[in-house]
Amino acid sequence: MDAIATGQAAACRPDGAGPVRMYKPRRPQASPLFRLVADQFRTLQLVYDERFAPTYGAWRAVVPEVADKFLACGVLEHGFARVRCDACAHEYLLAFSCKARYFCPSCHAKRLALWTLWLEETLLAPVPHRQVVLTIPKRLHTWCLYRRALLGDLARVAARTVTAAVRTLTREPNLAVGVVACIQTHGSLANWHPHIHLLARARHGGLHRSVPPRRAPALRPARDPRGRRGRRHARVAHSGFPCGTSRSLPKAL
Repeated sequence: MDAIATGQAAACRPDGAGPVRMYKPRRPQASPLFRLVADQFRTLQLVYDERFAPTYGAWRAVVPEVADKFLACGVLEHGFARVRCDACAHEYLLAFSCKARYFCPSCHAKRLALWTLWLEETLLAPVPHRQVVLTIPKRLHTWCLYRRALLGDLARVAARTVTAAVRTLTREPNLAVGVVACIQTHGSLANWHPHIHLLARARHGGLHRSVPPRRAPALRPARDPRGRRGRRHARVAHSGFPCGTSRSLPKAL
């Protein structure tokens, strides 16, 4: 159990008459997501290889770990801290959280708020910034699905690409460009769609100018261990970029 935290229980009245408001713990077991994971996750684990692995990739060891942490998040039976106010002696129990990203709505919202505050107050300079979104052709999606380490390489390539674009537009080859890159692996329909969101200085960094689109080069199709996805991607007649400037690519050599 963590050490007792003081002064965080509630806002006390100046006259010491007691707390103005009381802490109300959330009820994670009542949420639809909690009930869905608790009831169906083990079944999903049993049928995943047969029904979902060909489409969404192999079962990863981190998945049950995240699910178990989520089911224990905010539940007093899995650990808590006793919080006490020195001024009014009011105390309450605060359940431990999983501190996971994305999967747990409560913890992810808090992490996102703290990270955004840190960006604004600590990291980013008080100058204009612009968001840049970079994606890859559909033929390369499978490589990232079965080799997740490529996502880190994708983020580094994206940062170097934005840096090179800014240096070219400003005609300063040695310019130091600050870039914040965030990896996102899903689209609006919860489909597998790896892409990168980047934040870079805008006006003085050159990104206020429009950059003409470039056509994609010919690419070999990615192949998964079963080979079916690779053959399916070989029949794609376009570059994989969802834009009107793409051109047809030759079949895989």
